[in-house]
Amino acid sequence: MLVDLFPAAGGYDVALVGYDGSVAAKAHAGLRTKIDDAAELPYVSTSTSRLYFLDGDRTVRWLKPDGTSGVAGTVAGGPEVHAAFAVSPDDTRIAVALLDYSVNPVALTLYVEDLGGANHTVIFTSTSRYFWPVAWRGGRLVVAYMGPSGAPFKSKEIVYSNRDLDHYPLGPNPYGGVNVHLIDAVTAQRVAIVGGGGNSGLLMPAGSADVQGGMVDWSGNYVWTTTAAYGSISAAAALSPDGQAIEACCSTLGSDTGSLMIWYRNGRTRQLPVSGDSGDWTGWFDNNHLIAGFYQASDGSPTVVDLVTLATHRVEARGFVAAMLPDALSA
Repeated sequence: MLVDLFPAAGGYDVALVGYDGSVAAKAHAGLRTKIDDAAELPYVSTSTSRLYFLDGDRTVRWLKPDGTSGVAGTVAGGPEVHAAFAVSPDDTRIAVALLDYSVNPVALTLYVEDLGGANHTVIFTSTSRYFWPVAWRGGRLVVAYMGPSGAPFKSKEIVYSNRDLDHYPLGPNPYGGVNVHLIDAVTAQRVAIVGGGGNSGLLMPAGSADVQGGMVDWSGNYVWTTTAAYGSISAAAALSPDGQAIEACCSTLGSDTGSLMIWYRNGRTRQLPVSGDSGDWTGWFDNNHLIAGFYQASDGSPTVVDLVTLATHRVEARGFVAAMLPDALSA
């Protein structure tokens, strides 16, 4: 699933893309109300059957690969309150974080309810720790965390990102946090820190790539590291579904652009017939197909790569890889 935050018409676009490069469905939505210096939050979530996306401050819409769409409900966002959400894989529950910028310090509220609004429960509040839901796994919440001293402002230093946050707003992953935590969906108690060194790219069934080179699993254990450290430039990367390979830029170590590379757990490397940028990440459809996307249209065209035949398919949609459909994290 691609998100383009910078379309010519304003607002933002979402697109569902198949592993053959075809665009199954598209939609356009409004951005949140601008709050000066506010950190960017994700706009989307996926379940096993649908893409969910925020339209403006409050409305949550859904889109299916067959092009059907509708309104799923609302969240309690507003002109001074930014909201982010994650829908459960079975489309029954939604977790929502609210960042209230009308007060100082910014106030976080995390709540969980049925999709549609029933059984509303606030499970966490804070004015010093900031995180928001990005997925569900095994009935628990996956939340993106800004770090123990993080504050939700663009002007504050964001670890592992030296890019212009107006043009590359989410850093080296589509979640906007330094790492993700697995927490209880009832008590908000933390179960595991996944990617303490910094998450890179999309979360996968096996875990996550780490921004400095390697893989961390869902228990927070570092399983393996790459022998040729793409992490020397803190490049965005992406872990394969089986956890045996990591894709990252670039074939010339230390370069911000160039041919994409795959580092395998057994030490093998492979150069891909597609160029990329160290600030963007791919998405793996399965262990043999991946898609490379871009924050900025000027950086390149999203491309699907078949790792068996090395055939490439240019995608007639723009954006970075924000999620996979169906939701890949269920356990």
